[in-house]
Amino acid sequence: MASVIKTKRSASTGAPTALAQGEMAYSFLGGTQSNGGDRLYVGTGTETGGEAANIDVIGGKYFADMLDHVTGTLTASSAILVDANSKIDVLNVDNITLNGNTISTTNTNGDLTLSPNGSGDVIIDTGKSLRLLTHTDNGVLKFDADGNIVTSGLTYDGSTLALGSSNLTTTGKIYFANVFTNEGDLPSASTYHGMFAHVHSTGKAYFAHAAAWHKLINETNGVLADLSNVSDSAFADNQTLIFDAAQSKFRPGSLFQVISADAGTADSVVGTMNFAGGTGINTLVSDNRITIHVDSNLSGLSRLDVDNIRLDGNTISSTSGAEMFIDPNPAGDSGDLIIQGNLTVRGTTTTINSATVSINDLNLVLADSAGNAAAADGAGITINGASATLTYGASNDRWAFNKGLNLPDSATGTNGLFLNGVSIGETIEDKVGSLATAGEGIDITYNDGAGTLTFAGENATKNNLGIASFDSAHFGISSGHISLPTVDGGTY
Repeated sequence: MASVIKTKRSASTGAPTALAQGEMAYSFLGGTQSNGGDRLYVGTGTETGGEAANIDVIGGKYFADMLDHVTGTLTASSAILVDANSKIDVLNVDNITLNGNTISTTNTNGDLTLSPNGSGDVIIDTGKSLRLLTHTDNGVLKFDADGNIVTSGLTYDGSTLALGSSNLTTTGKIYFANVFTNEGDLPSASTYHGMFAHVHSTGKAYFAHAAAWHKLINETNGVLADLSNVSDSAFADNQTLIFDAAQSKFRPGSLFQVISADAGTADSVVGTMNFAGGTGINTLVSDNRITIHVDSNLSGLSRLDVDNIRLDGNTISSTSGAEMFIDPNPAGDSGDLIIQGNLTVRGTTTTINSATVSINDLNLVLADSAGNAAAADGAGITINGASATLTYGASNDRWAFNKGLNLPDSATGTNGLFLNGVSIGETIEDKVGSLATAGEGIDITYNDGAGTLTFAGENATKNNLGIASFDSAHFGISSGHISLPTVDGGTY
């Protein structure tokens, strides 16, 4: 009768964790680059304790699938197989594609950089041109007979870049000096309309417009004479610039003009202003400083609003509808707030943020308005943070803890938990002693005095199920696992 030998295998795991020397294993988990599936493994190297030093991959469906396509055709997630002419139809390297006579980039707006190593050059074969293709026309970049770089509309001779009538556009910065020694050195403003320049002898910037050069002012050494919309004559102390609509210019003037006010006058000549207070308002002017304050005592008021606080009759309220604080010591949480008489709090939630709450009453009543057990359902104590609760349940008329209970003594001690006067430990022992039942091949002995429950296995016989041992010469056993010895095919 033929024998079937099965290789160690797994449908859910990639590489095995241990193999003996020469032992093979196969994973038919759907293979990916990293999960180790669809691969054949073998144990190699020195074997210690039944485990080879190495687990090597020697094949499998994962690699065979990479070789199942037409030669000379680039195939995703597969090996490169050249055709009979040692060629491949296309090759992708990162963002670069080599296809036919074209080297192109695949990322959006990607540049193509030719970067030789060290002092190497990018060389175009003798007699060849570098042709720049655009959307509408062809441009050629080359050297002319004088060694200038020439392309359509642009010539560079090593010192001058001539654009002709073309535009120079950039989103970066353009750095240039454009410095002339004297004003007479400036070029024609008509020819270079819109040009900016600097004249070193005057230290000024200039702008070409309407066939003339216009001098620009700056914040460090500009003068009013440089401005066409400012009249700089007849300035006096303590004056400022005001706009004169009749002249369409700024001219010298006083700080204040004649104004209308309920209580106050202004002098338009010397620039002074007088202030006067009204009922309950006092004013004081000293050293060019104006102080306005109210009287310290307020009387005869029917209602007083201070910011968001309102005092009206016997009521202190907030007009903002938000929180209102009564703070005996604004510099922290110290100080005492004393309320004479009874205190009634009306609302849905009462929050007390303090380290200690002290109550003199011997009995704390919760749900005092509940008329029956159903109305008191859910009453109890909740500790935030740990979300620990002790609540009353009306459905079974019992207390409910949502956290464990830690007793100060052992289960059988005087401070433990008792059920009808009997410690919980003794109750459990008695229940276990009566509930445990011996099965086939097992003996159970309960000692109530010692508080012990002993389980013992019976030895197996031909007619009795029980505990048995195995001959180590024919079986291997470890942690209850029984195995047959290894079948060694030998070496060659």
